[in-house]
Amino acid sequence: MENLNNATSVYSLNSLHVYLHDGGLDFNDALGVQQAHIDWNKSAKIQKDFWEKKGILPSQVSHIHVHICHQHFLLIPQKYDSPIYRIGFLEKALGEDTLVGQEIQVQKIPSEAANLLFLIPSEWKDLLSFWFPLAQISYQHILEKLITQSQDNGLSISIHQNHACIVLRKSGILTLANVYPFSKATELAFYIHSIRDSYLIKWNSSSIHWLGEVDANLAEELNTFKIYTPIFSHEA
Repeated sequence: MENLNNATSVYSLNSLHVYLHDGGLDFNDALGVQQAHIDWNKSAKIQKDFWEKKGILPSQVSHIHVHICHQHFLLIPQKYDSPIYRIGFLEKALGEDTLVGQEIQVQKIPSEAANLLFLIPSEWKDLLSFWFPLAQISYQHILEKLITQSQDNGLSISIHQNHACIVLRKSGILTLANVYPFSKATELAFYIHSIRDSYLIKWNSSSIHWLGEVDANLAEELNTFKIYTPIFSHEA
């Protein structure tokens, strides 16, 4: 892990952006570029050295921006959302066992008059609080950004690690929002085409809008299944 440049280090003393997923924590600089990764199962000594090598003093960090991307979420109209019934809705949608060891976060999406409920493992939250006891920690699900920036017609997709956030709008109406975990391009391509078939989407290079970058190897593999990306966007 290389040390950050001075400009990023100074910024990072006040505010950090981190991405949490099953494999661990990714640390991004002020521009959102990944700088390093640390596994959850590393020892306390390694975890402490991780931040020191980055020139970051936990006592000086005032805010942690946490970005989450996983499939444990529920998008529910605000008129039906209530703290009293929230757990019941989540158990119905995700399964009762899914809530064990998890904490509920709520993110409002005014454009859809909906709330995005998503789960975070308690051990992840506890570890962040242990690392940065003085920092204010805010949590945001990446799906929210995709919903608000999605195209009016067709699919909008963003890739984070081995998860694909996918939003479908038809005539501006939000029709589908999902997080799909995949291990290889074949699985992702099959899922995307199942959406195309189910919703009768006319298939061309404008059918998919990608938010963020797409790995070149993944894009090349998807291209063989006629999944258009900014790298391979020619008509089939």
